[in-house]
Amino acid sequence: MTMTTVDVATLKEKLSYYLGLVKMGQEVVVTSHRHPVARILRTDTPTVRIVEPSRPVKDLLKIKGVKRRRSVSAVETLLSDRRRR
Repeated sequence: MTMTTVDVATLKEKLSYYLGLVKMGQEVVVTSHRHPVARILRTDTPTVRIVEPSRPVKDLLKIKGVKRRRSVSAVETLLSDRRRR
């Protein structure tokens, strides 16, 4: 399997082209500011496996040092991310 790297802006412009590459079996790695952020694979790729959790998420709170966050607004998160860039 071959791998193609593409930045987010180019992927948005030529999404159909890159989805065609994925259909043909290529892996597409999406980058943002030269850092890989996502990987697009065929759905029937044998290396991709979703594993169901063996315990409930609430058990994470029993781990020392893990604290529950307060709920955060999606808008606030996006705005703070944009301010950092």
